[in-house]
Amino acid sequence: MSRFQRQPICLHPIAPRPPETPSRDPAQPGAARKRTRASKPKVRTGCKTCKIRHLKCDEAKPACRQCSKVRMVCDGYDHHRSPSSGESTSPTPSLSPSRTKYSTHDIPYLDFFRYQLIDDFAGSSCTDFWSRVVLCEAMTSDSVRHITLAIAALSKAISESPSDIKPSPLSPWTEKSVINTTHAVALRHYVKALSLFRHQHLDNGIQSPRAVLIMTLLLITFELLQGNMESVDNLLTTSIQLLRDSLTHFLQNKKAVLSTYDQKRKEDDVSDIEHMLPFLSITGGWTPFLKTQQANLSIWETTPLAENVPPLHHYSTPMQLQTIWGRFFLRATAFTGQAFMAIDQSHHGEETLRRWKDQQETYLGQLVQWQAVIGSALTNHSLQQQETTALQVMRLHCQMLEIGVLCCLDKTDMLWDAYDSAFDVLVGDCLTLALASRKSNKAKLYGKWTMQMGILSTLGPAIAKCRNHDIRMRALEMARRMPWREGAWDAEAELFGKLGAVLLEERGRDLSTGIVSAENRWTWVDGSWDVAESKLVGRYVRSVSDEVTGQPVFQTLELGLGKLPDICREVGCAVDHAVECRALEY
Repeated sequence: MSRFQRQPICLHPIAPRPPETPSRDPAQPGAARKRTRASKPKVRTGCKTCKIRHLKCDEAKPACRQCSKVRMVCDGYDHHRSPSSGESTSPTPSLSPSRTKYSTHDIPYLDFFRYQLIDDFAGSSCTDFWSRVVLCEAMTSDSVRHITLAIAALSKAISESPSDIKPSPLSPWTEKSVINTTHAVALRHYVKALSLFRHQHLDNGIQSPRAVLIMTLLLITFELLQGNMESVDNLLTTSIQLLRDSLTHFLQNKKAVLSTYDQKRKEDDVSDIEHMLPFLSITGGWTPFLKTQQANLSIWETTPLAENVPPLHHYSTPMQLQTIWGRFFLRATAFTGQAFMAIDQSHHGEETLRRWKDQQETYLGQLVQWQAVIGSALTNHSLQQQETTALQVMRLHCQMLEIGVLCCLDKTDMLWDAYDSAFDVLVGDCLTLALASRKSNKAKLYGKWTMQMGILSTLGPAIAKCRNHDIRMRALEMARRMPWREGAWDAEAELFGKLGAVLLEERGRDLSTGIVSAENRWTWVDGSWDVAESKLVGRYVRSVSDEVTGQPVFQTLELGLGKLPDICREVGCAVDHAVECRALEY
């Protein structure tokens, strides 16, 4: 291997778990050298909670003013003393993994997490990330134990809060605005989890990329539930940089990983964990809320791989299929995203465009193969209901992705109109599956969020890119009735922004032909919310650039947040597009 190539770190599977390795003695060769502070010495006084929150503490007792004013439990003060002769100065044993540290106060939250949330968080997925990987890690890692308790307490706080103060990207919950006592419990566990995580995995260098990956996904989950998109964006960017030598989907890691990665140690559950972080980054880049992830889109590998499509007659369980599909979907969505960005740049030569078109043809062929594989798997009559639903959602994603791949190299944005019939089938299939899931699932959802893509985010392209009024409005009416959020896709916040683009396009539609010209097609790219004034000022970019300057054309539009814009009334449409969707209301 070239001296310029760095050896990637393998992610270790959860079972069998390797024995605990003692922490490295700093005096021994090869030990990681701690960073020294060049600035003033760190102040060691203050309560533990204020240290984590990076706030100045007045050191009042029994609780400081900073904690009291936001109704947080003050975790007290460290009592430092010099170690006597023979005492160890190593970290306290309480920071090491433990199997017996759930207190009586923790048990209700643990049970709520185990028996209510993991099924809700799994969504349409049949993977066992929440039910096995996270729960097993919580039994052996204090930081994971605290973050799962934080997620449980936060979910309970959300379910107990009035509907008008539910967290969302428009009105996030933070440590500076504690909503109720259960939210305070969640924040207390969160700051403890973050402190332990930094001590165990970051202060002395990353020893276990897998542990960092799991913990990062859980921290992101907590912030997504709070609607704190700025923190989500920062967590994603930081974790991607920390794990860039361990994630096989990085563009620059391609050669090193393919030649050295130990496939025997990379079990399916680890593969499932590995692609979750890039997946959140890429799908988050589709929204204006995670601006850094839009820039990060270019770092992911897009070359199609034959092994990302299983043979048609080779038996795979639905869980195995979903893992392989996750790898394929990740590369295919990265390809469409990079193609959308690249096609607007005029400096690309014929060779570059030929490469994009070759990849497009390969992905289209692989999508045909995937349709056959999924169709064959659905003929298995011994499938569980969750497995059947997971395969049906994969089929929806296959349909959505095929339309995106077909249209991603069109500079005019007009090619989408050729696939109205495909959009019609997609929206109809989404409704059929949503209604079936509504009947089979419990009416009460405690964790109204899933890390996986499901039906809700599948409707996004139909809302943004289908200019057939009837199909688009049916997709909108369905999306607004979905009871959950998927990844970074928040229906309420997204619909306000996307409806602005729909409104601009409907106003520009040629009534004689029914066509929306390229000069009247818009995409929502940014916005500023004023919750107090209940308004959104959305910023939209036109599909085609200015003919003279070649520069992008932007337009702003102010929308009220009290009620979604009535598009049909705006354009004089009397059709009730919600008639089929009302059964979805909870």
